[in-house]
Amino acid sequence: MSRNMQVLREMMNASKRKDHEAFLDTLTDDIEYHWHMGTKPIRDKATMRKFLRNYETSFDQQDWIVLKSIEADDVIMVEGMEKLYDRNRDVLIDNPFMQVIEFRDGKICKLRDYYDSPRVQAPPRPEKAA
Repeated sequence: MSRNMQVLREMMNASKRKDHEAFLDTLTDDIEYHWHMGTKPIRDKATMRKFLRNYETSFDQQDWIVLKSIEADDVIMVEGMEKLYDRNRDVLIDNPFMQVIEFRDGKICKLRDYYDSPRVQAPPRPEKAA
């Protein structure tokens, strides 16, 4: 297993343990994370930390597995499946995904997620008081 794949596995394992600091330790300080195409990417660890906390208020990632991967230089592409419990809708989702992960100096510097957006709905926005 390559060093980059080991780092990716460390990140995934930290996520499964809900260990945000260990998760963040696998990332560069200037991480660029595209969680959802068409939205503004996260571009630093402080914002990623907030994202992780907010994400867990709506979703519980119960499993995250890589089914296939391909690696060239400092890029890994993975196909996998995650099990997400959607707290807002009270449903367990089998979410197939693709990820493109780029590495620099042994850490993840860019991460892009691709998945079926309607399957994983954004949390509802709070209603504004009238």
